Amino acid sequence: MSSCVPTARNATTGRQRAGRITALSATAALGLAVTTMAAPAWAHDSLIASSPEADAVLQESPEEITLEFSGGGLTTGDSITNVIVVTDEGGENWEGETEVEGATLSTELAEELPGGDYTVAYRVVYSDGHAEEQSFGFEVAESEAEPTPGASPESTAEAPDPEETEAEAETETESAAPAEDEDADSTPDSSAADTDEAEEPVAGDTAADTQQDSGLPVWAVVVGGIVVVGLLAAIATAVLRGRKNPRA
Repeated sequence: MSSCVPTARNATTGRQRAGRITALSATAALGLAVTTMAAPAWAHDSLIASSPEADAVLQESPEEITLEFSGGGLTTGDSITNVIVVTDEGGENWEGETEVEGATLSTELAEELPGGDYTVAYRVVYSDGHAEEQSFGFEVAESEAEPTPGASPESTAEAPDPEETEAEAETETESAAPAEDEDADSTPDSSAADTDEAEEPVAGDTAADTQQDSGLPVWAVVVGGIVVVGLLAAIATAVLRGRKNPRA
């Protein structure tokens, strides 16, 4: 009889341990299931794509800003604000009207963006009612066509076409040739003018100058004059003597 009592006690203890293990396993499974089901409810929607992308460097201005979010769509309504704001370094706004289509938020730019840095700020209300405000930046590269400060106007001028320049030079040469011929025809013949002047009679001082150029040297003229004066003086002296001493 004493050997049967321990056997019954051991069986009871084994059944109790098995029940405890089963209860613990069920509790763990239930907790895991609750955690798995609650995980999606705890995660909020977020931005998953944008155009342009954050920190992008664009070679030309985009036409619009587009943001795409996770989830089934944004919450809309009269009291719900979903908006995009685009500002430059000086704080000037460039965005247009914000449009919501499902989980996508977009705005067309009012004008083409000049080169510089820009900030895209947005506020959205997700499908679970959670609101979020975030921002990111991008850059528009400076256009090569835009003149830089201090640049010479001659640097932006187009070089003349060599063929056009040569054609213009030939046209100017042809137009100048008739003008030179007319000037030549209108100019009087210098040789004819000299001949007419030579045929005109010489008078006054011009005649005296011509006579002095007869070929006699100056000293011969002076000596001749002295001789003539001496002869005249001798003749005058002889006449006076003849008058004082008349013949008998």
